Amino acid sequence: MTKHSYRPLLWLKHYIVNGSQLSAKKRKHAYLVVTSLLLLLIWFLVLLFTTLSPDRYLSNWTLILPGAGAGALVSLDSVGQANSSTTSPYASSAIDPRVNYKSISMSKTLINAAAKTLHLKASEFGTPKLKMPNQTGLMQFSIKATTAKAAQQKAWAHYHSLQALLAQLRRDEIEQREDAIRVGMATFANKVSLTQQKLLEFQSIHGLVSLDQFKELALTMERLRHNKVNLVSELQGVKASQKMLEIHLSLTPKQAAGLLTLKNDQLFQQLLISYTNVTATLAEYRSRFGKRHPKVVTLQDEQKSVLNALSRRCKVLLGYNNKRLMLMLSADDLDGRAQLMQELLSLNTKAEGLRHRIDALSEQIHDWDHRFNDSNDDAAKLEGLQREHQVATAVFTSALAKMDIGKADIYAAYPLLQLMAAPTLPEESDNLRTLLAIVGGIAASISLVAGMGMLWIRKPILQKILTS
Repeated sequence: MTKHSYRPLLWLKHYIVNGSQLSAKKRKHAYLVVTSLLLLLIWFLVLLFTTLSPDRYLSNWTLILPGAGAGALVSLDSVGQANSSTTSPYASSAIDPRVNYKSISMSKTLINAAAKTLHLKASEFGTPKLKMPNQTGLMQFSIKATTAKAAQQKAWAHYHSLQALLAQLRRDEIEQREDAIRVGMATFANKVSLTQQKLLEFQSIHGLVSLDQFKELALTMERLRHNKVNLVSELQGVKASQKMLEIHLSLTPKQAAGLLTLKNDQLFQQLLISYTNVTATLAEYRSRFGKRHPKVVTLQDEQKSVLNALSRRCKVLLGYNNKRLMLMLSADDLDGRAQLMQELLSLNTKAEGLRHRIDALSEQIHDWDHRFNDSNDDAAKLEGLQREHQVATAVFTSALAKMDIGKADIYAAYPLLQLMAAPTLPEESDNLRTLLAIVGGIAASISLVAGMGMLWIRKPILQKILTS
């Protein structure tokens, strides 16, 4: 670079260091004039900004997220249960729902939706300001507009659009969960249908409808055995009583029945009376006459004839001859023993009935025991099929209940957001711009005066720096 090319720089250096050749008085006057003109320009711009800037009205509203969680439990007896629980939105330290809601409330989607409700463009609607005080669930919103009514309308539009967007997100989240559950519902339903079909086929083939039927079979066997034990005990008592009467009467039940038959026959009774009379007369004559006396012989022949008639009548009535029974009727007081013989016959008849009942019960117990043994394996298989069907039904029903409960639990992913303070209708315009303009004017004025002061004292400072 040549020497001539340095001349403008040298002149500029000389002017900055030495300044103009004006006198101190003129130089001071020039500085005052320039400073005054610049101050007037600054405050003219401030005045122009505050005058021409439209008024701004600020509407405020506050939302709050409740901190409590919700829970639900549904229990279906012998089927299953389903539960739903929503914990507090602040239970996790990694996620703050207010931060999520902040992103949603400031999103373009929400701003466009809110602006559309007021027939405005998104740029005209603006973006609200948000404050979130620490250690609280509060969200403090504010938005500006040219009029107080417009600011409040913007606030309400933003709030309703936020709630609508959250409702849409909740519905979408529930639908996605339902879709995920429905994927498994088809499998659960098929499992229930398959287990039910297998159970019905088993019941129709084996005739065992339920385990209660098997239990009733076992109870029936126990009742039959118990009845048999009671009948055996009763038979032993009857046989003991019968034995005592046989010993007392010296008769068997068959003999007692024969005696009663003979006693009740009139012809036999007449022959018995004749036999008794002839025997008594014969005994008298024997005591008075000898054995070969004609009357004795005649009575003996008559006695023998009557006895033969009694034997024939006894055989007709009883089917056999029993001289002891015939003589017992004439020798004993039959009327006094008839009641005992009747009781003996009753006990014998009762004993025979009990024997038949015991035999019948024994056959029934044998049949039921055989049926019970055959049903053991069937009962075990039936219990397994019922358990399998019950488990499938419980899983299917629990899934249905879970899906229905999930519909009610709409605040699981997106907690409830309540309006704590409604959007305000501002009574006065926002003076923040005016205050900022005045503060800016003051700061500019101070900077200008400081700058001009630096220019006023620059010569001795610069000359000292250059000389050194």
